[in-house]
Amino acid sequence: MTKARSNVMADFGAPILVLVLICAIMSGLLAFTNGVTEPIIEEAERRANEEARLEVLPNADSFLRVEIADLPSSVTEVYQAENGVGYTFSIVAEGYGGKNTLKMTVGIDGEGKITGTKVLSQSETPGLGAKIVSDANFYGQFPGKDAAYVSDIKNIDTISGATRSSNFYRLALTYAFEAYDMVKGAA
Repeated sequence: MTKARSNVMADFGAPILVLVLICAIMSGLLAFTNGVTEPIIEEAERRANEEARLEVLPNADSFLRVEIADLPSSVTEVYQAENGVGYTFSIVAEGYGGKNTLKMTVGIDGEGKITGTKVLSQSETPGLGAKIVSDANFYGQFPGKDAAYVSDIKNIDTISGATRSSNFYRLALTYAFEAYDMVKGAA
């Protein structure tokens, strides 16, 4: 019997080289796909945010972005209605899913009352916490309310079985009122 000679390069090097080549090609294809889809995704996100602003502040005609220092960290953008009817606040806050898992837009009129809220994305528990988006009795309780109402947890009708999600939603509204006070003070 003769023993077959092992060639280290053929036995080990070639498969590794093939795998590295496959990974490099796939990475290049993913980078190309990302480059093509990124502007499309950004435009869709911009339109969704614009539609949300109009939905939560329906009497606004158009919006101007307000730049103000030292906003609460959860408030990512503030827009003022050009016709002076109020402001919208983009909030990225903690949800039951963790940090930055609750994204919403809040409209507050010139008198400091909520005109509307819209959750843009969330990672709450399906069937429980996710009801913050689908339960009209929950999110419908906020329009017309002011900062004092929102700050007192006893006022809020929470969703049964989803108290934490309800509280995260309420907390996001308090961030909007903090930013509202700052914007009104700067005006």
